[in-house]
Amino acid sequence: MPLFKYWQANYPYFCHKVKSLKNYISNLRNIATFAVIVLHVTAPFVLKFNKISFASWQLANLLDSMLRFGVPVFVMISGAVLLDRNEPLNIFLRKRLKRIFLPFLFWSMVYFVFIYAGNFQKFSIAQLTQILADKLLKGTYYHLWYIYMILGVYLFVPIIRKWVQNSTKQELHYFLLLWAITLFINTDMAKYIPSIEVLYFSKYIGYLVLGHYLDKYVEAKPSRNNAYFMLFILGVALTFLSTSYLSVTANQLNITYYNYLSPNVCLMAIGIFLLGKNWLQKTNTALINLDRHSFGIYLAHVLVLHYVYRFTAQLKINTNSTAFLCLYIIGLALVTYLVSYLLIRILSAFKPLKSLVT
Repeated sequence: MPLFKYWQANYPYFCHKVKSLKNYISNLRNIATFAVIVLHVTAPFVLKFNKISFASWQLANLLDSMLRFGVPVFVMISGAVLLDRNEPLNIFLRKRLKRIFLPFLFWSMVYFVFIYAGNFQKFSIAQLTQILADKLLKGTYYHLWYIYMILGVYLFVPIIRKWVQNSTKQELHYFLLLWAITLFINTDMAKYIPSIEVLYFSKYIGYLVLGHYLDKYVEAKPSRNNAYFMLFILGVALTFLSTSYLSVTANQLNITYYNYLSPNVCLMAIGIFLLGKNWLQKTNTALINLDRHSFGIYLAHVLVLHYVYRFTAQLKINTNSTAFLCLYIIGLALVTYLVSYLLIRILSAFKPLKSLVT
């Protein structure tokens, strides 16, 4: 089934009027999903600063630096898809509730059971209820922070889209410039920024507007690919070198420039998004199926990764060999990605679970 027809049949609110969901959006979502999984496999090695060889740590630092674009690109995709659409407020909220909130609740319960399964007998029903309520307020597992963030962003979409649709390019430039300045607050440059209240221009709303702007106003021109690639490389280099320098200088890990809301990560996210717009316009059934289950893959992958770690625990990992470590990280991520996809594909085959798992 062609991509547009699939989305039109299953998510008609994604296909407003005659504007179809572009293939590059679907492909970018797949890339961002895999990038996040590789990031989570790499993170434990980054945290072993001074505990593994410096060369191996630098490899982990490089991989982590290269993959920071994942979450920003997710939000940019939301901006590209949602802000140029017209739909009643109640329909938008109902669709978001079904698409995001229900799977979030389901997987929150899954991770709660996963954490406390062996300790239920230690708590009363009242205590477990209180623990669950507390966990749901902040997240039952670390990767679910993204759901809290994106739900907050979505609450602004009906308001932001009205402004975006009635704004000139110059007004969008003005917003994006102010937002770009706020990114420096999360770096060592913060001390040079005046204490003007910029809260309303900061955080992930900027990526939402940026995604809309790049999708609508920046043409896909192959002649610009080198420039977009250099944006990505510059962002990676700034992230890698800054993290390396600050960590080595202080003799302890410093991940200030891993922040998704930093100018260096923004540069690589812009580069990847525009390269995707130029290069990733073709698709096929396999890629469409991966995209169809990408949200479920994200929600499930941490649980799958836990058991992949257990299955591979007997492997002798030579962390001093950068080549072996690189192959190990990529291999583990690929297995986790594919197993997560198969798990979601199987679970979603059961109609009562389909709307809950993905």
